[in-house]
Amino acid sequence: MRLIALMMFASFSSQAVWYESTGEAKIRNGNIEQARLMATEDAIQQALLFSGAQVSSLQQVVNGIWQAPTTQIYSHGAINQIEVIDELQSSDTLSISVRIDILDDSETCQNSSLKKNIAITRAGFKFPEQATYGQIFELPKAYSDKLITHLSQFNHLFNTKSDINRKLNTKSLFTAHHDANTSKLIQQIADQNNSQFVWVSQIDDVSLGEQQNSSLSFWQNKAFERFFTLNTALYNGLTGELITQKHYDTFATWQTKKSARIDVNSERFWTMPYGQAITDINLKLGQDLASDLACTPAQARILSIDHDTIIISLGSENNLVKGQKLHVALRKGFNQKQLIINTDYQLRVTQVNQNTAIAKVIGDKLLANVQLGDLVTLASF
Repeated sequence: MRLIALMMFASFSSQAVWYESTGEAKIRNGNIEQARLMATEDAIQQALLFSGAQVSSLQQVVNGIWQAPTTQIYSHGAINQIEVIDELQSSDTLSISVRIDILDDSETCQNSSLKKNIAITRAGFKFPEQATYGQIFELPKAYSDKLITHLSQFNHLFNTKSDINRKLNTKSLFTAHHDANTSKLIQQIADQNNSQFVWVSQIDDVSLGEQQNSSLSFWQNKAFERFFTLNTALYNGLTGELITQKHYDTFATWQTKKSARIDVNSERFWTMPYGQAITDINLKLGQDLASDLACTPAQARILSIDHDTIIISLGSENNLVKGQKLHVALRKGFNQKQLIINTDYQLRVTQVNQNTAIAKVIGDKLLANVQLGDLVTLASF
């Protein structure tokens, strides 16, 4: 379990904050150094994401102390110092605890105080016939369930809504991103899950590669490389538009009898080298998702309108509080796309429920032209 703690706060011309965080990594083939690198990187990323930083790919040296070629961290502040304070090895897992001094010398991301809702859908299979070896036809749902469990560690940044019981035609989603039917489906999923974002995925490859053990070792099960390639897309659920698309791929040893049936919901599968390799992808995927959402403004749909009062699809689960100010944007269709038009309507939150809130217009203006489904965002005024 990862721990993130606020350690110290000092106020000078800028603000310095100490964080402690713990990262984990699996030890592969006895490679302690590689696990140490990955666990330390994970701990740094956790602390930076918690502080409001944005993480991308490629990394630089941090104060001459830390170098990691796989990740770059863009923060609204700067890292003064990183200290490794503890290391713990348990079975095949290595945990690293670090203390990080983050200097905040500018404003944080707008709306970073509000948690966004994201609906996670069930992964699809591009080539289900590849699942024949091992009979792993249930992998898409099992994988999606594991991902949702993993994403719970980011609940300080966003709320995950599970929508893995429905089976989507992901092939059409990944071949027609700007299709009107795709946009409509994404918005339906968002509405049903009270979510601002929708994340979809497709398993593109689970095929076998080259045999890894000798064909002369007839007493052993044949060992092959087995690939796992994932195609993902993050959508704005309020407009149906594609935000970003990412690909992840890995491989690991697969050594079972050809006729064997592997239960993908069992611990046996997820502790196999192949299952562990897929779990490693989830570590990177969760960090990428947190980075993609970090500085994206939280938005909500208008669910009800009554003269000068509206009900919106944000609530206490999103850290919304009574008294906060909002502004309204109109959502108009334009050539099968959504056109967002900002207005000068100013609202104040008067009541907050778990996943909805009530807000009233500031002043004596009437909500002319505002309709159900239009948007509100946290005001910066």
